[in-house]
Amino acid sequence: MKVLLITLAIGEQYLKIYNLLFRQSHEEYAKRHGYDFKIITNFLSSKTNLPIQHPHLISFQKILVCSQPFSKTYDYIIFIDADVLINKNAPALHNIIDFGDKIGIVDEYSQPTKELRIQLQKNNKWEDNATDYYKLAGLDINTYKVLNTGVLVMQPAKHASFLLDIYNKYGKMAINHPRGFGYEQSCIGYELQKTNNYVLLDNKWNALWILYRDTNCFGRNLQEMYNQNYFIHFAGKCDYHLVNKIIM
Repeated sequence: MKVLLITLAIGEQYLKIYNLLFRQSHEEYAKRHGYDFKIITNFLSSKTNLPIQHPHLISFQKILVCSQPFSKTYDYIIFIDADVLINKNAPALHNIIDFGDKIGIVDEYSQPTKELRIQLQKNNKWEDNATDYYKLAGLDINTYKVLNTGVLVMQPAKHASFLLDIYNKYGKMAINHPRGFGYEQSCIGYELQKTNNYVLLDNKWNALWILYRDTNCFGRNLQEMYNQNYFIHFAGKCDYHLVNKIIM
């Protein structure tokens, strides 16, 4: 199996932060498991009339990786957001489960537990459930899951066309959408669920620190969070100042 670990850091500011806090853990993980490693620093090409380099389409670039010429040589492409720290003991991901023909992804609405997540939503006066989350993006689906696109396990030969269709369908609406970068996650998660084209990964593969911190899991201890998970996601720039204090 040939596997590529790839991330996205477009813009000098984002690349600087990535290089400082997260890049080393990505490079070392790829090396340990024999993966190739690549950073997307420019907009990718697509067969569409969309303005290719519009800043509101940055996060959508992750679903274009499987349709790029470089993807054809890979059996698996693991996309990981540039604000994810990888535990030095994390095992190989491409063969952790039987992916079949589906895309591997984590359900963030089960973090840290389904009950605690809903309580957190209510405490912050956010949407009460997963169905309402998608409604905020104008998407109608009855679901208990919100799929987080910070980690995606894809197979280019099987998923390139499917993902490109999502980009072409929703990309134009992403420009100036009130959901901002959250619109990308909504669209991808919606299409994956509507087509049943996903398989759930254990939450350890995309553990969102802010959800565990704000529900007092691990006693709000980031070191303990790191010790017990594989990919720790610092979404929303949450506690970037603590990343370099973790003992790895």
